[in-house]
Amino acid sequence: MRMLAPDGSGPYNGCMEVQVSPRPFRILVPFMLLALGGCCGAFQSKAEHYKKEMDCATRLTDEKSIQILQRGMFCCEPLPSKLTTLPAARRFYLLRAWALRPESDEPPAAIAQTYWDEGNYKEALRYFDAARSRTARPLADVIGEVTMYRLMRDYPPAMAWIRWIRTQKGIDGDKIADYLTGRILYDQGNYAEAAKSFESAIARCEKGSDFLGDTPYTMRDAWFYMAQIKRKQGDPMGGHEEFVTFLKKMSNPDFQLFYAYWLPRLGKDEGALFDKIEKDWVNIRQ
Repeated sequence: MRMLAPDGSGPYNGCMEVQVSPRPFRILVPFMLLALGGCCGAFQSKAEHYKKEMDCATRLTDEKSIQILQRGMFCCEPLPSKLTTLPAARRFYLLRAWALRPESDEPPAAIAQTYWDEGNYKEALRYFDAARSRTARPLADVIGEVTMYRLMRDYPPAMAWIRWIRTQKGIDGDKIADYLTGRILYDQGNYAEAAKSFESAIARCEKGSDFLGDTPYTMRDAWFYMAQIKRKQGDPMGGHEEFVTFLKKMSNPDFQLFYAYWLPRLGKDEGALFDKIEKDWVNIRQ
């Protein structure tokens, strides 16, 4: 197509500035960004990247979610195919998040939980310790450490941390310490002294709550252990009453499924039902 000079005098053979409307360019920008990474964050800040990795870890809730994230959905880095369990899959994203913010206590605390879920208490302890050293509010991590020591039957360091908890202000450290002490004494077979510790914690709980300070942990299973202790001491009716209180407090949906499965199988033998709950539920949980 021939072009005329600006003054209309004839053909124009030089260069001329062509004005382009900015509107089509604005329309193209989103598509350009999508091609470069779009929602998956080609231009994310480190903070946004950290949040995304933590979000990807929380998306892992069942086996189906593992399959979904192995395809790299939700803008998450595709999970390696060898990671087929929830704890291992979560660690994949949590470790990536921690690499972005090594000063943060949140990823190591969550990593500790994944090892706890796998029964690898030694590794869980290591990560709870890392989380504790990175926060000004370490109570939850200390309770995690006490629990890992108890599960490994390494009681002296657990008791040392319990003494530390008792000195803390504003969290009812005596209640928390009494409950955790009761758990250790029970595991050691010292049921009479364990009962004293649980009774003390329960009495303090009635004036506040069954949560352990400002943590997500509770002492609801104290009533279960009181049920077991009374049953072992020859008071089955007292044990049943404590167990009914425990059931009223246990709104955890996973526990409800667990209990609904075993009740028709063991419910006629309350002692066997109690032992099953102790072994496969409360002993390995806080």
